Amino acid sequence: MSSLDDLLNWPRLRQVLFEALRLYPPAAYISREAIADDVVAGEPVRAGTQAWISPWVLHRHRKHWDCPTAFKPDRFTGKLSPWTGGGAFLPFGAGPRICIGSTFAMAEAHIMLATLLSRFRVALDAARPVLPVARITTAPSDEPRFRLERI
Repeated sequence: MSSLDDLLNWPRLRQVLFEALRLYPPAAYISREAIADDVVAGEPVRAGTQAWISPWVLHRHRKHWDCPTAFKPDRFTGKLSPWTGGGAFLPFGAGPRICIGSTFAMAEAHIMLATLLSRFRVALDAARPVLPVARITTAPSDEPRFRLERI
């Protein structure tokens, strides 16, 4: 039986989870409505204006990421909650409207993957690629099928 303390033995898994969230954020876009006139990046924004933020685009922007389309989990080495600083990593949104379940989602994913990977070797059991599709949330183009081999 594993405990939360056992997750400290899986730092690479946390980095892989962050990198997967960077490339495939749960929400492809976030929209907000300005409640008052403001200026953002030197541009006037009037009250009532809809602002759209795309983590999908932001997470792949060369200004913020080295080799932005590459899967590089090491970029998250030593970062416990990278969405709290910098503003270029928004898998759960940001600020006062950040997803209330983000901490639980990360803990759950970490525990489930650690448990699965400690017992099985996992392989994708299909020749056809599974592509991300942006809807309200990011979803796979086809339901991926995996092959599990007991370790």
